[in-house]
Formats: sequence, structure tokens, C-alpha cells
Amino acid sequence: MAKRQVTIRMYRQGLGDCFLVSFPRAGGAFHMLIDCGALKSRHYAPESAIEFVKNVRTLTKDRLDVVAVTHEHWDHISGFSDARAEFDAMEIEKVWVAWTEDPKSAAAKALKREFKKSKDAVELALSKMTPDPGTPLARFKESITNLLQFSGGVGMAETTSSTWKYILGRAPNLYCNPQKAPLRLEGVENVRVYVLGPPEDPDWIKKRLSKRETYDEGHPSFAAFAGFLSATDPNHDACERAVPFLRRYRIPSDAARGQEFFRETYDAPDQAWRRIDDDWLSLAGDLALHLDSYTNNTCLALAFELGDGGPVLLFPGDAQVGNWLSWQERSWTVKDADGERREVTGADLLARTVFYKVGHHGSHNATMRGKGLELMESPELVAMIPVHRATAEDQKWEFPYRPLWERLKEKARGRVLLADAEGLDEITQDIEAALTPKELERFRKSAKFDEHFVEVRVPY
Repeated sequence: MAKRQVTIRMYRQGLGDCFLVSFPRAGGAFHMLIDCGALKSRHYAPESAIEFVKNVRTLTKDRLDVVAVTHEHWDHISGFSDARAEFDAMEIEKVWVAWTEDPKSAAAKALKREFKKSKDAVELALSKMTPDPGTPLARFKESITNLLQFSGGVGMAETTSSTWKYILGRAPNLYCNPQKAPLRLEGVENVRVYVLGPPEDPDWIKKRLSKRETYDEGHPSFAAFAGFLSATDPNHDACERAVPFLRRYRIPSDAARGQEFFRETYDAPDQAWRRIDDDWLSLAGDLALHLDSYTNNTCLALAFELGDGGPVLLFPGDAQVGNWLSWQERSWTVKDADGERREVTGADLLARTVFYKVGHHGSHNATMRGKGLELMESPELVAMIPVHRATAEDQKWEFPYRPLWERLKEKARGRVLLADAEGLDEITQDIEAALTPKELERFRKSAKFDEHFVEVRVPY
């Protein structure tokens, strides 16, 4: 009996994620689109989305069984805006999103309120930064602004929000929860979909990157900072909690400038090095990083098990440390085709992973080390990195991060496919050194490079 195979198509639209996963099924393949977006850049125009979505339409015959959107970052959803007319022409059966989108969940609502307050604070802090071009503060502001592109960019909250609403409004929503039983794909035999994340525990969601992979509660003054900026009344309690000195020790700036001591020792041109007027705004950078980590920790992370106890396809979105670590607590009891029950754990799924969609374009903070990549033990491992290096270089982002990239090639024995590569030439030396002749031939046959996509087929 011939083996079945899953086809995974990674689109080459720019710095962003767009994956079409097709499973064999009687009467026609089951097609799942996982994300569709790219960051704005000089290398990517919104019109580009139309071309690769047309490719999706052609392969799927204008019908998607599932659209899974992992999180509300622009590099994962912009295609639904830029190519909306193409998506309008398609039939979508179901939209999968994380439980954090469930309008009936009180926990989800609380997280969204906290996130919005913090994001508004960062944007307000940026509006207060009026530095001279070329100064350190100007470069600092530019760095934060670039980071916020993942959320749609400064002042783009409405565009991101409306695109997200469009996606959720296209079909009935399934709010995926790791606490529930594995999902099934309609008409697809013997494939289970385990929801790994996001975690329900807010401590995991708020956990930030740590080289030691230990718990970090985050910056204790974030809440005060956000409250301070969002409060319109300077006498508001949030302002009082945020400022460093009690009111009786403070002198209003206008009054201070009327004092000779202040004019000579602080406000004089040759005393500029003493000024700390804008120093408090530096916390905006930390808060922006915290928001990026928070959103990625709420990513919908999925593991597809092909057959009973068989190979696994891992699609973690851009999950970061808290999301990854929570998988170690996951376990499910399933019944196999022969009626036997078995326990499946998060670590077990990682050990059987044969395909890994690398998170966040191969950045340093979206692939766990000891509790992530190092647990992927399958000799059949293949990785795909949705990256566009020219865009990353423009922003001075190291995508893919070199140490991670090298370790991925070691674990996957050279089989690491980049979205912006023109073919296998970039990894030919690696795969020829690591694979047997038979493995090399099989891999070459399974990989395909096209103008619009890079494709790999996984048998099971």
C-alpha cells in the first residue's frame, strides 16, 4: 500500500508567514491555510499578496477547509487585507483561533484590556519623543517604531483590528484550547491535531525570554508606566504611583526655570549632559518588547500527529518562552484505531516532530532550546523558516539568528528551507555531508521551489 503524504507549501511573499497544508482525503484534499501576511517594506507591496493568494485559489479550487490564524500580528494577517477580494471569492468552512479570542471568556477579555492599555501607552510615549534626527533618542524611537510594525505599526491599530475582524467574520470560529481533546480534520483519516498553546495560565503568557529559561515576572513598573501615560489628569492616582518623588518634593518645571540655580546648573546649554527629561521614556522600549512577547505567547500552536503514534508536524506560530514551556505540562489520553488507549505528552510530540515551522522568522527568542529544539529527536526532521533576509537587514534584525540557524541545520541534517532561497544550492553542502544517498535522493524529490512558494512533502 502506497504511503500517504502531506504537502506543506510555504509562500515567498516577504517577511511574514503564509502556509498551505494539504492532507489526502477521499474526494479531494483537505486544505488548511495557516496565516497569511508580510511586513510592509520596500521589497513587498500590498499588490504582491494578490499574486500568491491567487496561487492558493488555484490549488484549492477556491475552497479552504480551515483558515488558522495564530495571532494578531501584521506579518501573519496583512494578506487578508491586501488580497481581500481574492479571499472574498473563496469558500472558507471554519476559522481556527486561540481561546484568547473567545468573546465569552472573561480571562480573554481581561488579557485584551491589559494589552490595549499597554499598547496605547507605548504609542503615546512615542508621540512625546521629539528628538533631533541622528541623536540616540531618535534611533531609539525608530527601533521601537520598527518593532511595532508587527502589531500593524504606530497608528495602525484600526487597520489591524478591522483585518482581524474580517478574518473572524468569514466563517464559524473554533476557539482552540489546549485543555480539550485533540481535533480531527473532516474526512482525513488518522490525523489528530493537538492544541499546544496558548496556555490558560496568565503567568505563562506573561513570561519573558530568559537565557536561563527561568521565570521572569516582567518589569514591575509596566502597569504604573501605562497608567501614567494613559491618565489625562496629572493628579490621577496612576500618575502619582508612577512618578519617583512625593508631591511635596516636586517643583513644576516652569517654576524651576525661574530659579537661578536651576538655570545655571541644569538648563544652561553646556549642562545638557545633566538633563533627564526624556529618560523616563526609555521604559517604552521595554514595554514594547513586553507587548511583542505577550502577543507571541498567546499564539495558537498546533501539532499534527500523522497516524497513531506517528510523525508530527509542528506549527507554533511565533510562540515564545512561556508558550513553549507550558507544553511540558500538556498530556492527552487518546484511543488508537485498534481501541487501545495511550497517553500523549507535549514532550512526546516534540520528540516525534519531523517538520518544524520555525517561529518568528528564525529569531533568537521564538525557538526554545532545552525544552524545544533539543527535544526534537527524529532523524527525519525538516525545518522551514519564513524569512526574507533583505527586509530583515533593512531593519537591522538578525533573521535568521545565526546560532539558531546552525543548530537547526545540525538537528535537521541540513534540511532547513528558507523562504527567500532560490533552491537547494545554499544547503547542498550540508545535506550531501549529512544524508545517505537514499535519504538525499528522497529529500530532493520531496522539496520544490517555485516563484511563489517553497514546498515539501511529508509521507506517513
